[in-house]
Amino acid sequence: MKSKRNSLLYRSRQKLIQAKRFVFNRRGDGVHSPYAFHLITKVIRNPYPYDCFRFLAPKHKALAQKIKQKYGDKAIYRIKTAELVFRLAVYHNSDTCLLFANEESLLFPYLQARGQFSCSEHCQINKHSTLNPLKNQEGKGLIILEDCNEKDWDTYLGIIEKSIEEREESGLMLIINSQNPLLRKQKKDLVAKLSPKAYFSLNGLDILVWRKALTQGVYKVYCKR
Repeated sequence: MKSKRNSLLYRSRQKLIQAKRFVFNRRGDGVHSPYAFHLITKVIRNPYPYDCFRFLAPKHKALAQKIKQKYGDKAIYRIKTAELVFRLAVYHNSDTCLLFANEESLLFPYLQARGQFSCSEHCQINKHSTLNPLKNQEGKGLIILEDCNEKDWDTYLGIIEKSIEEREESGLMLIINSQNPLLRKQKKDLVAKLSPKAYFSLNGLDILVWRKALTQGVYKVYCKR
């Protein structure tokens, strides 16, 4: 009962935050970084679908429902969120991608659809042997934390820190499923410890970016999904 009550409180709070951001942040006013402004207005809020979305959405609708029933907020099950992750991957133009998720993930087919990663790896969180850093150490990198095991948290953190060290100049993007209860709990400490150059807080999704020439900033973004 307590878990259900906490979930209802969280969803109510998220709706209030979303309403506030609609009033104050929906036009991107006050964003002075060209990178941040473009990411918010041209990527996150882009209303136009990619052609592949017409095929991916109906094909994976059953998978989305299965993931929702099996994992709930621990996994990403909304088609619109998977499409946003696809948009971010395309915009970031990363050479490698590392996805930490359960065995069944809606994000993996969307990342595969991009088809331009020189290395794309789906690390199933219940298999410790797959918890490896990004293999290709050159070029931009993308890491997605969809779900994780609390006992392996130091391992995830070590992989992210190593990736920042290797790719801070070329660029690293970390996407966090902040609807996940464990990731939501760890998010504040993670952001404070890793000090991203740009931090975008969406409703249920957080984006951290490290890039040498990037202006540091925190952005609370309104995004209708």
